[in-house]
Amino acid sequence: MSLRAKNIIITILAIILALITYFLFREMYYSNSDFPYSQEILAALIGTVMTILITALLLNKQTEVELLKEENLKILELKASIYDELFKYLEEVFLKQEVTKKDIIKLKLINQKLSMVASIDVLKIFGKFIEEFNLVSKDKKILGEDVDDLLEILSSLSNAIRYDLLEGKHVEKASEKLEIYNQILKNTEKLEENEV
Repeated sequence: MSLRAKNIIITILAIILALITYFLFREMYYSNSDFPYSQEILAALIGTVMTILITALLLNKQTEVELLKEENLKILELKASIYDELFKYLEEVFLKQEVTKKDIIKLKLINQKLSMVASIDVLKIFGKFIEEFNLVSKDKKILGEDVDDLLEILSSLSNAIRYDLLEGKHVEKASEKLEIYNQILKNTEKLEENEV
């Protein structure tokens, strides 16, 4: 049973209990009109019961929010670790400048991990990256211009990952998004100019 269904059931039960309690205490209150002291005790009991019910509902809602927060945090951590794994893997491949069967298997596994958590934008750009990666690695080597072509796509991928990790926590204007993307491309171009 989902947490939402439990909350609905608890809320319905609380309303029913509150109504029953109200009518029960109301009847007891008016039947004790000759004894004002007993009316005050009943009024205190009604207040106590209502306080308990409201507190229970609030704590239940707080628990739901906390669970959702923890779930979102775990998903964010999982996304970040998969993206980090992808970039570490690509760094390793680019530095050794060759592609082996193990590298292709590792890339396939990372693709499967991405499919679990990545946004549609990340998956689309990663698809373009895979197409380019397949083209440049046909000769089992990734050299100079090949790396530059792949890094250009990785700039777009980095930008998409950035937005995927932010998940709307920082909403940027379209002009800011374009500016950030252009800056990523400029940074990549500047690094390409550095021929060691």
